Amino acid sequence: MIHGQPNGFGWWGWLLQLVDWTDGCIAVTDSDMDEIWAMVADGTPIEIEQ
Repeated sequence: MIHGQPNGFGWWGWLLQLVDWTDGCIAVTDSDMDEIWAMVADGTPIEIEQ
């Protein structure tokens, strides 16, 4: 799953990028999530590689 910060915590997104708080998801800033949402069609498969 790809998601932005938890509700109400967007103001400290820079800090959340310094730690792994997602339990395996890919976390991006809320502004990055807005950009991804606008560019990717609903239902687009996402492949996550390590």
